[in-house]
Amino acid sequence: MKIISLFILLFFASAGIAQSLKDSLFGGKLKADTSKTFVSKDTGKYVPPKIYNASVQGETKKGEINKLDESMPDSLNKTFYAKQKTWKRFIDINTSIISQQAADAKKVKKGEYSIEIEYEIGLNGRVTTTGISCSPPNAFLIEQFTELMKRVPILAAPIYSDGKPRTLSAKQSVAIIKK
Repeated sequence: MKIISLFILLFFASAGIAQSLKDSLFGGKLKADTSKTFVSKDTGKYVPPKIYNASVQGETKKGEINKLDESMPDSLNKTFYAKQKTWKRFIDINTSIISQQAADAKKVKKGEYSIEIEYEIGLNGRVTTTGISCSPPNAFLIEQFTELMKRVPILAAPIYSDGKPRTLSAKQSVAIIKK
C-alpha cells in the first residue's frame, strides 16, 4: 500500500512540475538560445551547387572561370548507392556461376583470367556495355560475360551537386580462376 501511494505522489509531483515548465515556456520566462546553430539531419533536401571563383583577394582576373562543384552529394544519391549494392550482388552471383561453367568447360585452360567490363549507366538507368576484355584472351569467357551483360539490372544515374543526373562510365574487374 505504501508503494502504491508513493507512485501516486510521484505522478502528481511530476505533473505539477511539467505544468509549471509549460507555463514558464509559453509565458515568456524561458527564451530560446539563439547563439546555437542546428544542422538539419534531413538529407532529402536540395543541395545548391558551390561556385568557385578564380579571383585573388577580391581582384578579378581576365578570363575569370566559375566552376560548378562536380562532386556527388550523398543526400541526392541514396538510390544510386543502393543500386550499386545491387550491381555488386549481381556481379558476385553471376561470377560464381561463370566460374563453375569455366571449370566444366574444356575451352578454358587452367589458370587465372582477369576480365574487365567497361559499361555506361545512362540517364534512365540502363546499362550499356562498351567493351569486355580478357587477359589472357579467352573467347568462351568473353562470350559468357557478353551474355551476362545483356541481362543486367537497371541502375540509377548519379546526381551531381547541380541536381542533375549524368551518365557515368565505369569499369568492373572480375577474376576467374580455373584449377
